[in-house]
Amino acid sequence: MKKIILLFYLIALPIFAQKEYTYNFKNSDSLDAYIEKYELPFQEGDIYITKDFENSFRPYSESKFLRSPRIYVFNAEGQFLESINNITSEKKLANFKKIRKRPEKNEPSLDFWTSKIVHYKTGNDYEDPKNYDYTFVVNWDLIESEQTEQLIEIYSEWYNVLLRQKAKGENIQIILLNIDLQERWELSPYMRKFVLENVNRSWGG
Repeated sequence: MKKIILLFYLIALPIFAQKEYTYNFKNSDSLDAYIEKYELPFQEGDIYITKDFENSFRPYSESKFLRSPRIYVFNAEGQFLESINNITSEKKLANFKKIRKRPEKNEPSLDFWTSKIVHYKTGNDYEDPKNYDYTFVVNWDLIESEQTEQLIEIYSEWYNVLLRQKAKGENIQIILLNIDLQERWELSPYMRKFVLENVNRSWGG
């Protein structure tokens, strides 16, 4: 039964709705190589990954928030405000007054997210005692496809705009959440094979 349930979640993940790509597990070296190759302006301290498969990656997939490229916005109380995609990003990232003010009901709080992520290199849990007016969780992944150039432009533009807002004095936090499968999860050989086979059968090339 557990195997059947797991298969359902893997098939349902929107992150994998890409063609002509073979999915595999990533690590910090994979992320660094991708960032260097495509000259992404990401700062190391802002990059996080999901902590494990069962208690982190899987709950994200169940909550419909495992999408990329996408930005999720939270207010100072950690309440979810809205998601931003490439169509709405320009006006909202450049002018925070256009961001929704009323929290979305029945959506996970920021704690739901930050309790399930670790720094991509150190493996340290996310901890930041500061209070921010807004927290932006930017979902990204290491897809290599016909859309890669466009995705790189989106990631870079979003991050640069948010960095400019910080430089202007806006009290915000940026979390670059990589949503790829991770070596750090240390799955058993059986689970690793099962996950890869089903992900690539469902969404790979």
